[in-house]
Amino acid sequence: MKRFLLLLSLLAAAGSAHAASLVEGRIYLKSGAVVECVGDDRLMMPKRSGRLKIFRDAFRKTKTKEFLPGDQIDSVVCWHAKTPEHARKLVWASEPGWMWIYVETPYIKACVYSRKGYSIDTNGGIQIWQRRRWFSRSRTAYFLQKRGDSEYQCVGSTSRRSKDVFRERIARYIDDDPVLAERIRRSNAYRDKTVLMLRDYDPTEH
Repeated sequence: MKRFLLLLSLLAAAGSAHAASLVEGRIYLKSGAVVECVGDDRLMMPKRSGRLKIFRDAFRKTKTKEFLPGDQIDSVVCWHAKTPEHARKLVWASEPGWMWIYVETPYIKACVYSRKGYSIDTNGGIQIWQRRRWFSRSRTAYFLQKRGDSEYQCVGSTSRRSKDVFRERIARYIDDDPVLAERIRRSNAYRDKTVLMLRDYDPTEH
């Protein structure tokens, strides 16, 4: 069994050997409270639907663990300790679990889900982990959620070439913006670039 990195073209791939799963960050709870993990504290980059793990005094003998259930968390903003200016945001949903927000506007979120989890490089780039076998690979997929919707819509895998069926799923989901929907249908971009087009989504103009 081998491990590979799935690197979206937006992300910096250099220095992957220095990627960290223990990172600094802020956890925004649905109650309105904010949990800080900075200085000597760290949080473990979450994966699947698991609880978020926090380490207090992470590098000392006095280290302790705390756990927060995903359904109590609104979002997690985290960064590598060496590059705090490059923060990444993750959200939890009952299906599929923890996701990294790839695109976020006032009208839509486009997220990446990886069953094997995530890490952040020293240069701030997020890395999406994927495990491959001879005839299968672990799941990585795009999920969309429009403002006002309670659930996320899966539109397809991140690891395949963009085909008409992938673009059609996105276009149908945003059919309240027919101009952008048609642009996406006519596009021949790779999947990551196609999803980035959602930054232009605005249903209020039609």
